[in-house]
Amino acid sequence: MGVLQQLYRLQLVDSEWDEKEQRLTEVRAELGESDDLRRARQAVDEMERELQTLRRQTRSVEMEVASVTDKLQKNQDRLYSGKVRNPKELANLHEEASALRRRRSELEDRQLELMIQAEEAEAELAERQARLRQIEEAWRAEQAALREEQAALEARLRELEEEREAMRAQIGAAELAEYDDLRARYGGQAVTVLRRGTCQTCGVDVPTGVARAVERGEGFYYCPVCRRLLYGG
Repeated sequence: MGVLQQLYRLQLVDSEWDEKEQRLTEVRAELGESDDLRRARQAVDEMERELQTLRRQTRSVEMEVASVTDKLQKNQDRLYSGKVRNPKELANLHEEASALRRRRSELEDRQLELMIQAEEAEAELAERQARLRQIEEAWRAEQAALREEQAALEARLRELEEEREAMRAQIGAAELAEYDDLRARYGGQAVTVLRRGTCQTCGVDVPTGVARAVERGEGFYYCPVCRRLLYGG
């Protein structure tokens, strides 16, 4: 096997290694909670807090309604007990009763308003919880698939690493240095295939003499445009 063929095969392994390593990096970045999941949980938390606030407000109003009702009952008991005969005091009791009824009516309106808001909040919370469950289910399935892909990628990378080391051990130091330099300069591709006198990377037609020499495997020749090693495989 000629050195160019060895380098070309090494490049195939290196290219796959680069691809798998890049995908592994992406998979690792995707593992963990997604933005959609965090937003859905936050939406549920916000609605739960809003509902708790409405319920606290409702209980507070209920207690105030009970307090006003109790005061009104005491007012009525005193007013109709027959013990109060002073006209001014009777007038004050009537005035107080009117004020208590108005206050109770206002509180009952507020209580009804809060109850409606709570019902709407409960419905919204149920929708958000259902949405969260859907997102969590999809997320769990996706995470399982990602973990499976991660394991497969890691296993394949170990295999490629072994193949690469074995290949490099069979190639001379000077040729490896040239190969590594070209890969670093040209985005990971050091060797390009020459087919029917045409570079398969940049599409340029190389001189006929060069093409024939490459096809015969007579030393290192470079594409005049993209500067990669020409391999007549």
